[in-house]
Amino acid sequence: MRRIRTKIILAIAICSVITAMIVGGVSIVNTRKSEGAMALEELGSVGRLKSQEVNDIILRVEQSVNTLSDLVAKSLDEGKFKQNKNYADEFTAAVADVTDNFAMHTEGAITCYIRYNPDFSNPTSGIFLTRDSLDAEFDSVTPTDFSMYDEDDAAHVGWYYIPVKYGAPIWMDPYMNENIQVYMISYVVPLFAEDGTSIGIVGMDIDFGQLTDQVDALSAFSSGYAFLTGADGTIIHNKNIEMGQNLSALDKSLSGIAGVLSDESRAGKNVSYSYQGKKKQLSYYNLRNGMKLVLTAPEEEIYADSLHMQLVIGLTAVFAALLAVAVGVAVGMSISRPLQQLTEIIKQTAQLDFVPTKGGSKLRKMKDEVGVIANEIHIMRNSLRDIVSSIHQTETNITQNVDDLNVLMQENSNRSEDNSAATQELAASMQLASANVADIVEGIAEIKKNSGLISQLAKDGRQDSQVVSKRATEMEEKSKASSAKTNGIYEVMKQKSDQAITQSRAVDRINELTDDIKQISSQTNLLALNASIEAARAGEAGRGFAVVATEIGDLAGQTLQTVENINSIVGEVNQAVANMTECITGMMSFLEETVLPDYKVFMESGGRYQEDAESFIRVMNQVGDAVDIMDSYVSNISDAVQDISGKVSESSDGITVIAEKSTETAQNSQEGYMTLQESRASIDALKEIVKRFRLS
Repeated sequence: MRRIRTKIILAIAICSVITAMIVGGVSIVNTRKSEGAMALEELGSVGRLKSQEVNDIILRVEQSVNTLSDLVAKSLDEGKFKQNKNYADEFTAAVADVTDNFAMHTEGAITCYIRYNPDFSNPTSGIFLTRDSLDAEFDSVTPTDFSMYDEDDAAHVGWYYIPVKYGAPIWMDPYMNENIQVYMISYVVPLFAEDGTSIGIVGMDIDFGQLTDQVDALSAFSSGYAFLTGADGTIIHNKNIEMGQNLSALDKSLSGIAGVLSDESRAGKNVSYSYQGKKKQLSYYNLRNGMKLVLTAPEEEIYADSLHMQLVIGLTAVFAALLAVAVGVAVGMSISRPLQQLTEIIKQTAQLDFVPTKGGSKLRKMKDEVGVIANEIHIMRNSLRDIVSSIHQTETNITQNVDDLNVLMQENSNRSEDNSAATQELAASMQLASANVADIVEGIAEIKKNSGLISQLAKDGRQDSQVVSKRATEMEEKSKASSAKTNGIYEVMKQKSDQAITQSRAVDRINELTDDIKQISSQTNLLALNASIEAARAGEAGRGFAVVATEIGDLAGQTLQTVENINSIVGEVNQAVANMTECITGMMSFLEETVLPDYKVFMESGGRYQEDAESFIRVMNQVGDAVDIMDSYVSNISDAVQDISGKVSESSDGITVIAEKSTETAQNSQEGYMTLQESRASIDALKEIVKRFRLS
C-alpha cells in the first residue's frame, strides 16, 4: 500500500509544482511584458513631450521669420526694385523699425537680416541686426559686401545663395559664431517676384543653446539622456560626443542605428541596440528643422521594476509549491487508509467469501469517492450472493426442463420429416411458375423493342416537321420581301404614270396657242386687206405700202398653213398620249388587281403553311411524348415482371433450401437429443461449483 500512497503524494506534489511553475512563469512573462511596455511607453512619452517642446521653439522662430518675409514681399515694389538700385536702400529705411521689433520678440534670436539680390541693389544694401547676448539690444551693422565674394564661396555668402538655390524656406546647419563664441542655427526664407526672379532673403540666426538646453534637460530613468542627430546619423549635439561624428563611426554596434534614423517609418518606435557592451533602448522623433531628437536609456534601468516583480513572483511560486507538497502528503495519507480496507474486502470476495465484514458499514458512510466504491462493492457482494442462490434454484429447474425438452425434441424430429417432403413438392411447383414468368418477360421485351421503333419514328417526324416549318418560314419571308418590292415598284410606276398623264395635258395648251395664232393670222390678213384698199385709194403714193400689205397677207397665209400643220402634229401626239395613257392604266390595273392580290394570297398561303407545319410539329411532339410515356410504362412492367421472375426463382430456391433445412432440422433434433444427455452431466458439475460458495 505504500506504493499507492507514494504515487498519490508524488502526483499531488508534481501537479502542485507544475502548477506553481506555470502560474509563476506566466505571471513573470506577463509582468515583464506589461511592466516593460509601461516602461517603454514612459520612455516614448518623455520623448514625444520633449520633441513637442523643441518643435514649439522652432515653430515660433519660423512664424516670426515667415511673417516678416510676407510683410517685406507685400511692401516691396518689384518694378522699382528691378529698375533702380537705390530703391532697395529706400525700402530698407522704411522697414528697419519693423525688422528690429520682430528680432526683439523672437525667442533666442542673435541676428536678424534682410538682404537683396545684388543684381538689383548695391553690394551692401539690406539690414543686419546683431547682439552679443540674448539680454542685449540689437545693433545695426553694415551688411556683408557681396562684391567681395564669389557665389560659390559657401563659407562667406552661402547663407544667401544656398536658400536662393533651394527655392524654399530652409534651416541651415549649426555653426560657431567666432565673434561671440556662440553656436547658432539659421532659418532663412528666400523671396521671389511673380515671374520667379530672386528678390533676396529674410532670415534670423538663433542661439543653438535654446534647443540644446531643452535636449540636455531631458532625462529618462536614472541615466537615460537625449541628443540631436542629422538624418544620416551625424551627431549635431551630444553632451558626451563631439559634434560632426557619425554614429556608425563611433562603434560597429551603432551601424544599424544610422539606418534606423533614416527610416521615417521607425519614428517614435523603440529600438534595441548595444553600445560598449551594454544593452539599451532608443527612440527618435523628427524636429521641424530636419534634425532627429534621440532618447536613449539602458534596458536594466527600463526593466528594473519588472525584474523586482519577477523575483517576488518566483519566490511566491516556490513557497506555494512547498506548501502544496506538504498538503499533498497529508491528503495522500487520508486517501490511502480507506483504500487499504477496501482492498481487504476485495480479497475476501475473490476467495468467494461473502460473509459480511466488520468495517464495511463505516466505509459506506463516507461522503467521498471511497464511500461510493464501498457501496458499490457492497452491492456487488449482495448481487453475487443472490446470483449463487439463483444458480442453485436454476440448476433444479434446468434438470426438470431437460427432461421435458427430451420429449419435445423427439416429437419435433418426426414433424421435420413431414415438412421436408411437403417443401420438396412446393419447390417443383415454383420452378414451373418461374418458367411461365420467363415467357412473359420475353414477350414484354418484344413490345419494348417495337415501342422503341415507334419512338424513333416520332423523333424523325418531329425533325422532318421542323424542316418543313423552316421552309415555310423562308417562303413566307421571301413572299413578304417580293410583295414589298412589288408594292414599291407599283407606287413608283403609279407616281410616274400620273405625272406623265398630267404632263400630256400640256398638249391641250398647244391647241389653245394655235387657236390664238389663227385668230392673229385672221386679224393680220384683214389688216393686209384694209392696207391694200387704202394703198389703192392713195394711188401711186401708196404703191409701196401696197407691196408691204401684200407681203403681210402672204405671211398671214403662211402662218395659217403652219398652224394647220401644228394641229395635225398635235393630233398625232394626242393619239400617242391617249394610247400611252391607256397602256399605263391597263398595266397599273393589272398590278393592282392581279399581281398584288396574288402576292397577298401567296403570303397567306405561306402563313397557313407555317401554321400547318407548327400543328404537325405539335402532333408529332404529342405522339413522341405518348410513346415516351408508353415506353416508360412498358419498362416499368418489364422491370416488375423481371422482379417477379427473380422473386419466383428466389422463392423456388428458398423452398428448396427449406426442404434441405427441414432435413437438417430432423438431423439436428437427433443431435439435440444427444446434447440434452450431455447437459445432464453439466448440471452435475454446476452443483459442485455452487457448493464452493460461502453464504453464511
